Amino acid sequence: MRITVRDDLRDLMPCEHGGRIIEASETMPNVLDFSASFNPYLHPRIKSAVKEALKGAYTYPDHTYRNFREAVGEYLAVPSEAIVPGNGSVELIRFCAWALLQKGDKVIVPAPTFGEYELACRLSGAEPLIVPAWDEQAFKRDLLGALAEEDVRMVFLCNPNNPTGKVLAKETVTDIALSCHAANAFLVVDEVFIELSDPRQSVAAANLEDALVLRSLTKSFAIPGIRASYGITNPKLANALNSIRVPWNLNSIAEVVTVALLKDCKPYLNASREKIATQRRWLAHELREISGLRPLESDANFFMVNVAGTSLSSTDFAREMRRNGFLVRDCQSFRLTGDDYIRIAVRTKAENARLLEVIKQVISQKI
Repeated sequence: MRITVRDDLRDLMPCEHGGRIIEASETMPNVLDFSASFNPYLHPRIKSAVKEALKGAYTYPDHTYRNFREAVGEYLAVPSEAIVPGNGSVELIRFCAWALLQKGDKVIVPAPTFGEYELACRLSGAEPLIVPAWDEQAFKRDLLGALAEEDVRMVFLCNPNNPTGKVLAKETVTDIALSCHAANAFLVVDEVFIELSDPRQSVAAANLEDALVLRSLTKSFAIPGIRASYGITNPKLANALNSIRVPWNLNSIAEVVTVALLKDCKPYLNASREKIATQRRWLAHELREISGLRPLESDANFFMVNVAGTSLSSTDFAREMRRNGFLVRDCQSFRLTGDDYIRIAVRTKAENARLLEVIKQVISQKI
């Protein structure tokens, strides 16, 4: 008997992601990564937290993750029974789709947005319905229209959206949640970047019906190598998901580190957010002064830049930057962006200044 994968999975390709710094470092030891969007300001307790966490490397974690769930609950003022731990947000995205979708179900996915939503749907045998998300009013209108006209099982929202960086107002997300509930569609709100943009628009503590809100410490605390995330939903669904998730999906080190970082973290996040906003405004202003570039408005710790005014496509631009020791995200892998956009993370003032110098060099060489 010859074993093969499902017919509908044979042609699926993995999503493109930024942050390929290890690969780049093999040929460029001093590479600077602007392709992945993390908090550029490390938590002051991160080293001591990791050192303490190493003591638990020789034991299994508590599969119920009581300490982790209580730390998240205290931080967000939500019941610990509503928390589902995850090994990064991608695991929770795929897990949610696997647990709640059936073959043939229809799922609304914005575009451009994080590619893992569409991939998770296809892995589950569901059918993605792509709704353009460039304009907030048009997006909400088209989304609600699709809910009314189609038998939709699930809706994905990324807030702030990746790669556009725009935040939907809390009222808008709440309106969408109510419409989803009326249409018997489950809503997934991905808030992994909201702590570095505008947490006032979060619905994590809004107690929405038939919804799962995703958060990750990867971006907010700059710990991509320590895979730690969580979902917030109603306690009944959280209990069901916790009963069927992979055992020990959050390792002992990740649990101890995240519990330590979440304690009294709001002053750190507030300060990070203010510095990031200052650098975002400054960097966008400087980019506008460079001929051929058009940075888009963003509320997040990253923004898109239209490079159509240069003689370079987004792929060529990213390649030239890489040759000069800088990684930026080619947005061609996102739906509905074409080959005109790159995405740039906001980093420290000194790093941002170095980025600008290289961008000017790259463009001047191609004029």
